[in-house]
Amino acid sequence: MQNDQGQVVDLYVPRKCSATNRLIIAKDHASVQINIGEVNEEGKLTGSNVTYAFCGGVRETGNSDDALNRLATADGHEPARQQTTWEKFSHKFKEEPLVPIGILATVVALGGATSALQKGNRTQFNKFLRYRVAAQGVTVVAALGIDSPRSTVYIRHARRPAPLAPPPPFPSLEQAQSTLPSQLPVLFHQLALASSYSIKTPNASKLLRAAIYAFAFSPQHSSLFFGDDAAPPPVTDTFTLSDALSPSYSSSKPSEVCGHIFKAGESVYRCRDCALDPTCVLCTRCYHGSRHQKEGHDITLSVHSGMGAGCCDCGDLEAFKDGLGGGCKYHDPDVVGARGGEEDARMRSAKDDAKTMLRYLLDWVIAVLEQAPDEFLPPKSVDDIMASLPTQPPSFTPSPPPPATDSPDSTTTPTFPPSYTSSTSRGKARATTPDDDPPPAGPWSVLLWNDEKHSFSSVINQVIRATGATHASASAVAHRVDTHGRDCIYISSDPSQLIIVARVIAEIDLAVTVRSSLETFFEAVAGEVVGVLRDLSGAKVGFGGVVAEVLLERDDAEDGVSRFQRLVGVDERLWKEARKGLAELYVLLIGADKDIRNELGVHFAQIYPHVAESYLLTDREPENSIIFLGVQLFTVPSLSTYLVQSQHFLSGIISILYSFFTEQLDTTTRRHLVLPPNPTISAIDPESAFFKQKRYFQVFSDLGHLISSSGVKRLICSSPPYINDFAAFLDLFTSMNPNKRQLATHVEYESDTWVTAFNVTIQLGKIARVFGEAYQEATTNELAHALRDLMARLPGPRANVHTVIFGGAPYQLIDFVVESEPVSFHHPLAWLFAEMCKNVEKLDVEALNSIRLSSLSDIVVGAHPGGQTHFLAALDHPLRVIVLVAQIRAGLWVRNGFGIRAQQLHYKEYSLRENTYDQDVFFLQTALVVLDPSTIFIAILDRFQLLEWLGGEDQHAAYDLGQAFAVVEEMLYLLIILLSDTTYAASKTNEEILRSELVHCLALGASPYSDLMRRVSEKYADDPALDRILREVATFKQPVGINDQGTYSLKPECFEEVNPYFSRYTRNQREEADKIVREHLRKKTGEKEPVIVPAKLAIEKGPFVILRHAFTSDVLHQIIFFALQHGRQRGELFSEVLVDEALHLAMLTLLEEPALFASFAAERILSTETEESTLVRLLVKIEEDDKMKTVRHKVKWVLDRLGELVGPSVKALRKVEDEASPAKELDAKRLAAKARQAAIMAQFAKAQNAFLESSENIDDEDEDEMEESKPSLGSCIVCQDELDGSQPFGSLAFIQSSNFVRLTPTTNNADFQSEVLASPASLDRDCSHLRPFGIASKKIPTNPDDETGDGISQGFPLVNQSGLHASACGHMMHLGCFETYLKSLEQRHMTQPTRNHPENIGRKEYICPLCKSLGNVLLPATVKDLTHPVASLDERNLDEWAQLVADPLAHAAARGVHSFEAEAVIQQTLSLQHRLASGVGLTAWDFNAKLNRRFPDEFAEGDGMMMAKLLRILGPLWREMSSKTAFIPGQLVAYTISAIEIAARGSDEAAGNLPEATLRMLQSLFAILPMLVQIQASASLERAKDVAAISVIPHLGGAFAPDSRTQNLSDVDPLTTLVEAGAVMPESIDQVAAFGFYTELVKTFFAVHSLLENSGTVVPFQGDAADEALDDYRSLAQIRHFFVAPASEGLNSPEGELTLGKHLYSYVLPFLRRASIIRTVICGPSAAVDPDADGSELSRLLSSLRIPHPSIALRRDITPLPVGVSSIQTHLLACAGTIPGWKQNLLNPAPSTIDIETGLPLFIPESVLSLNAPLQHPAIYELVGLPAQLATLAAESLQRECERCKTVPAEPALCLLCGQIVCHQSFCCMDAQEEAQHGECNMHMWTCGGTCGVYFLIKRNVVLYLYTDKGTFTSPPYLDSHGEVDLVGRRGRNQFPQFLHAGRYDEIRKTWLAHGIPTFVARKMEATTDHGGWGTM
Repeated sequence: MQNDQGQVVDLYVPRKCSATNRLIIAKDHASVQINIGEVNEEGKLTGSNVTYAFCGGVRETGNSDDALNRLATADGHEPARQQTTWEKFSHKFKEEPLVPIGILATVVALGGATSALQKGNRTQFNKFLRYRVAAQGVTVVAALGIDSPRSTVYIRHARRPAPLAPPPPFPSLEQAQSTLPSQLPVLFHQLALASSYSIKTPNASKLLRAAIYAFAFSPQHSSLFFGDDAAPPPVTDTFTLSDALSPSYSSSKPSEVCGHIFKAGESVYRCRDCALDPTCVLCTRCYHGSRHQKEGHDITLSVHSGMGAGCCDCGDLEAFKDGLGGGCKYHDPDVVGARGGEEDARMRSAKDDAKTMLRYLLDWVIAVLEQAPDEFLPPKSVDDIMASLPTQPPSFTPSPPPPATDSPDSTTTPTFPPSYTSSTSRGKARATTPDDDPPPAGPWSVLLWNDEKHSFSSVINQVIRATGATHASASAVAHRVDTHGRDCIYISSDPSQLIIVARVIAEIDLAVTVRSSLETFFEAVAGEVVGVLRDLSGAKVGFGGVVAEVLLERDDAEDGVSRFQRLVGVDERLWKEARKGLAELYVLLIGADKDIRNELGVHFAQIYPHVAESYLLTDREPENSIIFLGVQLFTVPSLSTYLVQSQHFLSGIISILYSFFTEQLDTTTRRHLVLPPNPTISAIDPESAFFKQKRYFQVFSDLGHLISSSGVKRLICSSPPYINDFAAFLDLFTSMNPNKRQLATHVEYESDTWVTAFNVTIQLGKIARVFGEAYQEATTNELAHALRDLMARLPGPRANVHTVIFGGAPYQLIDFVVESEPVSFHHPLAWLFAEMCKNVEKLDVEALNSIRLSSLSDIVVGAHPGGQTHFLAALDHPLRVIVLVAQIRAGLWVRNGFGIRAQQLHYKEYSLRENTYDQDVFFLQTALVVLDPSTIFIAILDRFQLLEWLGGEDQHAAYDLGQAFAVVEEMLYLLIILLSDTTYAASKTNEEILRSELVHCLALGASPYSDLMRRVSEKYADDPALDRILREVATFKQPVGINDQGTYSLKPECFEEVNPYFSRYTRNQREEADKIVREHLRKKTGEKEPVIVPAKLAIEKGPFVILRHAFTSDVLHQIIFFALQHGRQRGELFSEVLVDEALHLAMLTLLEEPALFASFAAERILSTETEESTLVRLLVKIEEDDKMKTVRHKVKWVLDRLGELVGPSVKALRKVEDEASPAKELDAKRLAAKARQAAIMAQFAKAQNAFLESSENIDDEDEDEMEESKPSLGSCIVCQDELDGSQPFGSLAFIQSSNFVRLTPTTNNADFQSEVLASPASLDRDCSHLRPFGIASKKIPTNPDDETGDGISQGFPLVNQSGLHASACGHMMHLGCFETYLKSLEQRHMTQPTRNHPENIGRKEYICPLCKSLGNVLLPATVKDLTHPVASLDERNLDEWAQLVADPLAHAAARGVHSFEAEAVIQQTLSLQHRLASGVGLTAWDFNAKLNRRFPDEFAEGDGMMMAKLLRILGPLWREMSSKTAFIPGQLVAYTISAIEIAARGSDEAAGNLPEATLRMLQSLFAILPMLVQIQASASLERAKDVAAISVIPHLGGAFAPDSRTQNLSDVDPLTTLVEAGAVMPESIDQVAAFGFYTELVKTFFAVHSLLENSGTVVPFQGDAADEALDDYRSLAQIRHFFVAPASEGLNSPEGELTLGKHLYSYVLPFLRRASIIRTVICGPSAAVDPDADGSELSRLLSSLRIPHPSIALRRDITPLPVGVSSIQTHLLACAGTIPGWKQNLLNPAPSTIDIETGLPLFIPESVLSLNAPLQHPAIYELVGLPAQLATLAAESLQRECERCKTVPAEPALCLLCGQIVCHQSFCCMDAQEEAQHGECNMHMWTCGGTCGVYFLIKRNVVLYLYTDKGTFTSPPYLDSHGEVDLVGRRGRNQFPQFLHAGRYDEIRKTWLAHGIPTFVARKMEATTDHGGWGTM
């Protein structure tokens, strides 16, 4: 079957077998179809093919090959012939001759080498081997270059199109600028040929701009634009006039409106106090330049999505309420003053020239674009391509060319091909020439168009397949297509090649066209012209009026159509970039002038039907449609009023929607709507494609904007045709998608049509409400006529009527049974009627009397022929739905499946109910004042099928008892709402309604703002008074934790306003509210069982004054009686809810009509049972019933009121005493107190007896435990057995490569110097008052108008030190359990191959089974107590110790080594040394030593196996960061300790106070070091320590470096040496720390000089008298006297003493803190320093570590020197001698550089300074300082370019470590060439943070954590004023400015400082099923 377009639409097309001619059935899955392509003489495919099909039977017998040969031969095709071996070789040799030649050359070279080897000629042998390598290399390269055979070989030939003819030269710049406007097309043709049809060629773009901007460069205008004395700027390919203008330039009439075009991701502000409607917004500049923020206005914030062109409305008086413009200093007339002035002659002349140019240019552009195809389909044949030849625009006659150039072709005037009628590229070619001349040959271009369906990878792969392009080229194509909207991927003059390429592209449904290259170039020129028009229309140039005048000129030859309308008409034919450019141009023109805006609006309204039908039916990229311009126009009150009044635009939009939903399309193309529509066609199909798409939302939005205008509201009220048109449209949807109850079986197939129907209903409900609200502007007469007209349209004449009897009275009602007939949720006419009836003030009796009416009933009943019956029929639609909802909730519709339940949930859902359910309820409420209330009550009973059951019958015909209870409960709740809800009946103000909603929402409990807004009516959620009312009724609680959010809780005094029967409450919420309010009353009044008394109606005006008459209805009284009777007991069932609701109705009736209801209750006999005959007697029985205790308080209240009204007879019937009396309450309290006392005494006696029994044997048990206990570290987390050393066990740890440690920048470091100088003297004390610290606190202002100076801080440069960091969770397990656990992980990876697992087993990772922390090693552990110190510390003073260790033999003897072994030990130390370029290390500690391979037996089990696992991961992890040799003590242990110390800076905790898990981990690492030496030395552990100790001492350098291998001071690392000493000679830790500290001081002294010399700027330190470390600064500065003369200048002078001392203090303090950590590891936690002690941290640490203070150690004028000082000073001088170049400079100094008295240099030589290593940064580490507002950060991201792609990122990600903004998950910055797998976030991570990255995704407002190839998201640091996070605007209807929350941001910092990102990522991934994709971040 084919449709009218010739397309096959059958789901299955039957085929016949070509061999047997049998039909191939649908289930013949073995059948195949083969297409054999036809080729031309050159072997190229022609595009046609022959098809053969074979059934499964032929293939099963093996006859398909023979059949194919037979059929092909019969069709004239030669069968394939098997090639001979020689033919194959010849063929291959011709294709790739290098391969066999290379093989032959290789064989020859090998033969020659063999011969030379036999002859002993080694020179010749080596030469031939080199030949062999070269030949073999050529062969391999040639072999790899061969294309693998594939089915698309013919495409590879198509990838190499024949080269085009050499392009002619470009015209000169002078020629371009002298081109007349009428000659522009000729120039464009020349540019096309010269540029090979690429407008992106720099010369082409430059000359194009030169020609268009020629009017500005003309001699008479040049000085106007560029200044009188300045030469015109050069024209470039990116030239814009706005950028080139002179500062003195000023257009005569600058724009009064800002008109700033919002970019995607830009912050958009709206002041709810001042803005006229939600579309009136401000840009960042105007917001900060106005008083909205300063005066504390209610501001909301959104982020522009990029869809449509939005602009700033600042300065537009119609966008803001009267007198509330905001006072913008740029655009407010009261602030800026009068604008404009008289134009001078030069300006008028320039504008005239510009107009002339623009008229020619725009006519040409429009002619070109109108010939573009309106469908994007590939051609079927060559004829289709030939049909799309370029044409001459009809309005142009080619003019003589510009003056001749030197080019030989320049004298030829290019002519345009003959005109043609452009068709789609797929249609058949039509007559293209008036004569018979053959059409000219190409070239043609294949254009690939953008869409939002395909991924980048699929587009890239398809482009590669189609064109043979490289991956990089295809990636560039994909990027250009995504950015610009289309791209030319192939140019050729061979149509067959084009067809092949286009077909391959279209295989995956990509949009592709084949167009003339010339025509394509012209279209690209049109796109460039759009940019020029935007430039001219901008505020700087101020030519918007000129552009608008030319665009809006109407052409009588085109039926009065303007250029603007013609451009809009071709909008869907354009590509993304051009469409966005035009939309932004129009928005600029709208803001240019009020008159332009109004005229543009008229033109747009006239073309709107075409725009709408294009958007609704055919637009490929609806997000770029020009229809979004309507938001800018239809929200202008004056313009919208004019359009409706003069252009009948309101009826026009309604007609568009009517035609669309009734599918009235033209019968030929079915691409256009029939307008005006045929009103007799009223059928709709919710299952059609028209309903399923959601594009109509925008048309509804435009209609809503139009109706919301105050002027349009008046027109609607005064013009009856509008309501008739609108009602006719709404009537289409009455009873849409009806539902019918399934009775016997469950519905087999659940259609989702209800979803599309409700999507339409959402829009219908909103627009009906807006239309109804328009009548707030109506007079009473206008409203009455409108209601009368609308009632005539409401359904009714077809309704059946039946008579029912109730209470002896007949009632005429509509006959309908909900459970057996179709019922629809949709009846928008009823919703409109209800909304119009809410104008109660206009329907008051006095107002109605003025138009000779007496009541609302006269309007809707009296004037209609059907009268009451018609009204009941109209009422029945809302009533049916309410009954349907009740029956669904009661379980009557369960066989209809989930769909029916989902419909009722949506119908009453918060966001929809105000337009549906609430309107239906109000319709019923209106009915109570229109008709007799008894009639309405009977109608409700009839529709609920409850007439008999609530009339006295015991059984129900349709419901079982449970269903009956449920249905009656729903009905009674409906009656309560109808009779008590005065929200609209009493004409409450919006603020009163809003307050009520907020109070009732908050009564259920504290709520975040977003949840609150979701439960508030959308109508009021945007009310400017919302926040003020919220503050009045609620208390706000600020968020505290990182995952906390702000909450609002109801103030206690507001609980009295809560009504449990609030109309928005569900049953559960009603019960919860009742409980909460009663508890509040209990606390307030002291009553035990308080009663919530409902409020009286208190309606004073309007038609609902008579609503209280409903309480006089006898029907209502009977309903109450029988509801109570049924609810009390029916069989074994009863319903407290039913009784409670009936009692509430009784309470309401007693309040409104007490006397009448009391009489009924006491006297009316309704039951034959004497005890329940009257309502009073029934209530007494309920009061006595124990099952009804929960409602007894209400029964008591009702009986008390009835007793007051009736008399003693009521009290005589009651038997239940008042439990709330004072006497009864006192007795109950006494009894309860005695019971509590007895229980306590019994419990005490029991506990006493148990204690006595257990204490008898307590001593024996203690003795047994002491004998049996073994030291243990708890239990294994896997097997739960004790970790007592009986089996090898270890602690789980994680080692990661890191770039954490920062180095102070050596250049441009003034800010970092200031940061160092500002560092606190004690880092072990709380420094939160200083944070954010240093450069993170110095914000760089983003917006100059922001008086707060908010901005982002400078980030820390990418200057860091790499290393390995170890961390541990503290959990332990046996080695055997660990191995088993690893195997289980491998099994999980195998069984879940598609999951992105939290651990990477290739990196030896795992997650802790208990806490889910990431790990990769198991460190050996012991049961040693953490507090157990080292056996004993060496008590020798520094002089003795230094003298001892200086002699290795003496040192060995002191360690207990026998004299005969000492020499052997010393020799062994030399064999263990590893000589490096950077110093000396022990081979056993080398990452690459591979001891586990050299000594496999030692690592086979136990601790050795655990160490082997450690060694296997250290090398690979280190190689991720560096290729240098590294050792465990320095690059792992010392680096980890450094990171721990850095993380502790600024906290109120000593650096040595380590968590238990960290302490055990470090002790394990220290224990591993001697064990590795033991293995390598093949000695005992003690002997290994001796050997290592003697080897470690020289690492101190200076006086301890006996040979030349350690003479370079820059290679000495005191911290690493301290780690080594702590592992192998812990008893000497204090002495090593002392000498290490002074070694560090010497290194720091020279490094600080190097740092400050290189910086060029020295920031002085002034000092503070309150600084407790001032004396320490001066003491440390004395180090200079060892190396420079006292007469030195700068830092070494007395004036620079404090600056030098502060630098030295800051840089050496971290060493002492790290030494304290090491001492804690060795000596236990008791070694930590008390941060609360007096003195600076340096002094306290020196004292704790027993290191002489610099004030003593650096004094050279003390005689004799104190103990230990001599060796320190000797060591300092020795250190100077190991500085490269130091001795050489002292041996042969220049006289001017040396102080004669001291022999010391006057300054440190530059040669010495240049060799110093950079310093680790000593300040408190901070992340990048973020601005206080997220909007500021968003504005910053729009100004900063990505350093990789040099464009502003579409999805910016801010690196929180260095402050660089990168492209997040953007294809432009993917790094892989063959497969784009690594995004810029990942690439930047490796250079910045190493294996971890922390990014803030600015537009998404979320933090991204990356670890290697994995990642996760976490909560952002920004919260709004309501304490909530807004993730990409998902939070609710309103967004608010986001402010930085310091606590949340600090949690992110702590995670980074603790190296906790990998574990955080692993835990998040373990908790969810993650499928990867993090690599593309």
